[in-house]
Amino acid sequence: MTLKMRFRFSPTQDGLVKVLGPLETDIMELLWKEKQGTVKQIHRTLQHRRDIAYTTVMTTMSRLAEKGILFRTRDGLAYVYSPAITQDEFVHTFVQQVLDGLLDDFTDITLEYVVDYLARHDPTQLKRLSRDAQTRYARA
Repeated sequence: MTLKMRFRFSPTQDGLVKVLGPLETDIMELLWKEKQGTVKQIHRTLQHRRDIAYTTVMTTMSRLAEKGILFRTRDGLAYVYSPAITQDEFVHTFVQQVLDGLLDDFTDITLEYVVDYLARHDPTQLKRLSRDAQTRYARA
């Protein structure tokens, strides 16, 4: 799936908060788990964790739908929201877009850093990456 998402990137944050805000992350994690929900249901769950206004949850869910991350369908007077993309697809898409941007503009620095990072933190992954690259290019 090739989905072009617009997002901010905060590399100093942890997990999905790097890409989504804290509230967006909480909402998405709930919807990925529950598969669907109304603003009322999500608000009720979030209220147990923090003091938050219903309208804030409603606005945030509407924005996630506008970004293409949530589907929104009307059910009577309420909207039912469901993920438009799985959590794995979301992570894959944002990693791909970040790396595409870095490689497009800063190819040498990005590649050098990835190799250095793997050499320091996970030499086994570096060896696997090297084997995979050799296998792919041997076929080409």
